[in-house]
Amino acid sequence: MKGTQFNRAAPESDFACHASSWIVALLLYLYAGTASAELSSRALKALTLEELTNLEVTSVSRKEESVFKAAAAITVVTNEDIRRSGATSVPEALRFVPEIHVARRDSSSWAVSSRGFSSINSEKLLVLSDTRSIYTPLYSGVFWSVQDYLLQDVDRIEVIRGPGAALWGSNAVNGVINISTRRAQDTQGLYSEALLGSEERSAGVRFGGTTAGEVSYRFFGKHSDRDSSATPSSITQDDWRMSHAGFRADWEASTADAWTVQGDAYYGNVGQLSPSIAVGGRPGPTGDLEAEVSGGNVLARWRRTLDATSDIQVRAYYDRTHRDDQSFRDDLDTFDVDLQHRFAPASNQELIWGVAYRLTYNQNIGKGIFAVSPNESTDSLISAFVQDQISLSEPLQLTLGTKFEHNDFSGFEYQPNVRLSWELSPRHLLWSAIARAVRVPTRLERDIDIDVNPGANPMYRLEGNEDFESEELQAYEGGYRWQAADKFALDLTAFYNRYKGLASLEIGDPYIAADGRTVIPIINENLNKGRSTGAGLTATLVPLRAWRLIANYSYIDMNIERGGVDLNNNRFIAEATPRHQFGLRSLLDISDRWQLDAQWRHHAAIRLVADRISAYSELDVRAAWRATPAMEISVVGQNLLHDEHPEFGSPRTRGEIERSVYLKFAYGI
Repeated sequence: MKGTQFNRAAPESDFACHASSWIVALLLYLYAGTASAELSSRALKALTLEELTNLEVTSVSRKEESVFKAAAAITVVTNEDIRRSGATSVPEALRFVPEIHVARRDSSSWAVSSRGFSSINSEKLLVLSDTRSIYTPLYSGVFWSVQDYLLQDVDRIEVIRGPGAALWGSNAVNGVINISTRRAQDTQGLYSEALLGSEERSAGVRFGGTTAGEVSYRFFGKHSDRDSSATPSSITQDDWRMSHAGFRADWEASTADAWTVQGDAYYGNVGQLSPSIAVGGRPGPTGDLEAEVSGGNVLARWRRTLDATSDIQVRAYYDRTHRDDQSFRDDLDTFDVDLQHRFAPASNQELIWGVAYRLTYNQNIGKGIFAVSPNESTDSLISAFVQDQISLSEPLQLTLGTKFEHNDFSGFEYQPNVRLSWELSPRHLLWSAIARAVRVPTRLERDIDIDVNPGANPMYRLEGNEDFESEELQAYEGGYRWQAADKFALDLTAFYNRYKGLASLEIGDPYIAADGRTVIPIINENLNKGRSTGAGLTATLVPLRAWRLIANYSYIDMNIERGGVDLNNNRFIAEATPRHQFGLRSLLDISDRWQLDAQWRHHAAIRLVADRISAYSELDVRAAWRATPAMEISVVGQNLLHDEHPEFGSPRTRGEIERSVYLKFAYGI
């Protein structure tokens, strides 16, 4: 239900209180460093402009193709980009992607959205980790605080701005984020890192090797401790701690067969500034709010190469998450299996098809204010997709595809798209696309069961609506790419989106309950509609061999038309995304040993009438010294232009993000 808000975060910690644990972590780091030879040259080497445009991506077509030729608005955040940004979390690494709005509400929760609809839920954005969905069907979003990667092992983050539902399915409405970790053979030896800062501390270690049977593997562990945001009016704190461990193994069994098995587990405590559930004037939990979170997953993938134009792939995973909040306890088990086959039926044609099955079991137990009925729910998703890429001529490529699904929330769904790319020359590309995508209902919309004013007569009750349908998008987009020379590149996109069936909270028909009282139901209905227009621009300039400048600009204009009473003011979502965003990055290699990087960003005001957040600019700076071939020491300053400032959320739920500085040691491969 759109009026319900979810916070995530963890209890306040004092740096001195944890001094002993961080001394142990630092000693572990120093020990690990003595056993390693040198930092990966791949991690330290900046790609040339030509190499960047020729990066192979898989998120657009489920097969490898270059960024330059992809008929979609796609950005690749490389391992080098992450390292040089100074980011310590995935959302921070996405701050400089055009058309992506990243805003921190408090210490542990982010609003990450593509092309509008900014909210902590981010329900119209599908997020994948090595193709494993990290979306939760309880409220259709992502708990970003538990996605606490060892960022050194993230190979890239592929970001599609715009619908990707024809291949990836429901909820890939306004975008897809696919986080890909590095192969085990690329993470051999011992690597360690330690980060000591004014707002956060962390330590991580990873070891990789290869068995006599040519199986490459790695194991890793990481612990993070982050302080509370600035919260002068809150009686609770939102600092948080997270521990994370995992493994990956890759095996080239033959020239045709490749296997991957990987998994990880996490445990943490996440503080909250306010209860994660707020219902009208009903009092919620008080005191030191804290959520205990844990989870784990295991994924296996087998790929067989049949010939140069044909392969088959099977992927299966099991995922479990647990969240013990002050308002509810939620457990989710997910099993997913996916088969994909690629082949070339003709010399100018490549066909990809696949089928998938997903089963989820969710148990949610309320703690006085929040409830869903029934408490337990088992839901399944069956899907199939087909995509046909046709070469109409050497420069002209046509892509036709669709995804068919049947889910237990809204029934049958179809999500087609048509994409056309025209390579005017090796340095110029035009592309366009038309697509349909849907956001399926959640358990909040289908199963919620909360008495707003219990005991009163009449009594208002938030009720689930089994007839609530999917929200629909019809998207039109296009783009132009130009690599003017080895020193300049331009990527321009524009889009027009039409939405219908958007959720609105409405008053239903009263009825008499078993105890004789009158019940006035409040339910979600598909009465709102809207549209959005926008554009994104990225320009990359290499004035010197050792200096790269990247500028980006995003423009988004949204309008939501109310079709009913709309009690939760869903129309205000149109004003939750800045209309203008600017970014400028400078990556400078002063010498073989020194790097100096700076990232400036500007966000226009968030125009909510009651909770306006003024426009602001921020600056992050990173200075790095490669002390030895095996050691890098960096100093990073974040949010340097303000002591503290708000980025997102209502005054009741948000903290102010503070200026911070940290020192990082990285040693090993």
